[in-house]
Order: sequence, then C-alpha cells, then structure tokens
Amino acid sequence: MFGAALVSLIGTRVDSPELAARIAAGDLSGDDTTAQAAAFTHAPHLALYGTAAVCAVGALAVAAALARPRREATVPDEVAETPERSPEGSASVPS
Repeated sequence: MFGAALVSLIGTRVDSPELAARIAAGDLSGDDTTAQAAAFTHAPHLALYGTAAVCAVGALAVAAALARPRREATVPDEVAETPERSPEGSASVPS
C-alpha cells in the first residue's frame, strides 16, 4: 500500500504514471532532475505523515479498548433482595 501511495503521490507532481513509477524506483534520469527529486522527496513525507496518522488513531483505539471501566457495575435493589435458590431450583424458605 505504501508503494502504491508513493507512486500516486509522485504522479500528482509529474505528468506520466510511467515516469512516476521510475522516480519511485529511484531513477531520476531525465530532463528535469530537480523537479523529479522534489517529487521524490515530497511524496514519502506525505505518505509517512498519513501512516503516522493511521498509527495514532489505531493506538487510541487500542487504548480505549483496553481501558478499565470508569465505574463499577451496581446491582439493582430488587435483584439484591431476591431469595437465594437451592440447588434443586426451588426458592429457599427463610426460617
């Protein structure tokens, strides 16, 4: 994905997709080597910023998923006051 993004970003600076693929491979031979070098350095910067943003969002998602609950669950009063059941399934009779 990174390579495809790199070629695509270089392609926004040069006119030809074939030239963008050559530049991404490191071939800066041609007419305007200054513009090719600028495209070659600009594209990885943008791609790495995008990768850093995806990693930051992923880290926040993992931190949120692993965070402790903010409060303990409480048992409603009507559930807490129900009689306990015996192993046979019938309600026990208080003595």
